[in-house]
Amino acid sequence: MGDVKERLTLRDERAKVTRRRIAEAARGLFRSRGYGATTLQAVADEAGVAVQTVYAVYGSKAGILHELRDTVLRQPAAEALFEDAVRETDAGRKLELFACSIRRRWEFGHDVVAIYRDAGASDPSVRAEEEQVLGMRRRGIARLANSLEAELASGVDPAHATAILDALTLPDVYEELTEIAGWSADEFEAWLAECLKNQLLARTRT
Repeated sequence: MGDVKERLTLRDERAKVTRRRIAEAARGLFRSRGYGATTLQAVADEAGVAVQTVYAVYGSKAGILHELRDTVLRQPAAEALFEDAVRETDAGRKLELFACSIRRRWEFGHDVVAIYRDAGASDPSVRAEEEQVLGMRRRGIARLANSLEAELASGVDPAHATAILDALTLPDVYEELTEIAGWSADEFEAWLAECLKNQLLARTRT
C-alpha cells in the first residue's frame, strides 16, 4: 500500500513539474514572439515535451493563458498586504503597505499583463476577460482611496485619488522603471510609496 501511495505521489510531482515547465515555456514565448505567433508545437519544443502532452495538460493556448492569468491574480502575499493597507489607520503607512503589495504583484507578473493585452488585441473573448480583471483592480483601488478620504490633500477627492493610484501603479510603470531604467524592486517600492504620499496626502500628513 505504501509503495502505491509513493508511486502516486511521485507521479503527481512529475505532473506538476511538467505543467509548470509548459507554462514557463509558453510565458517566455508569448512575450518574445507574441501570443498569436506562438504555436503549441513551439511551446512543446521549448518545454522539452511532446505536443500531445501540451494538449493533454492544457488543451489549448487559451488554457495556458488562463493559468498564467490565475497565477497573477492569486497572490496571497500581495492580497494580504492590500487588505492590511485598507485597514491601516495611519495614512502614510497605508500607502507604504499598498506600494509593497503592488511591488509584490508586478515583480511576479507584470509580463503576464502585457501578454494578456497582446492576446486580447486579436481575441475578443480574452479582451473581455482583461476588462473584467481591470474592473476588479479599479474597484479595489477605489476602496483604498475611500479609506484615505479624511487624509487627502486639499483639492484631492476619492475619485482623483483613485485615478492617481491607478495610473502610478500600472504594470507598465513597474516595467519601465525596473526593466528599462534598471531600478531594483526595492527602489521601485520606495519611490512609489513616497510619490503616492506626496501626491495624495495633506502636507501635515506624512
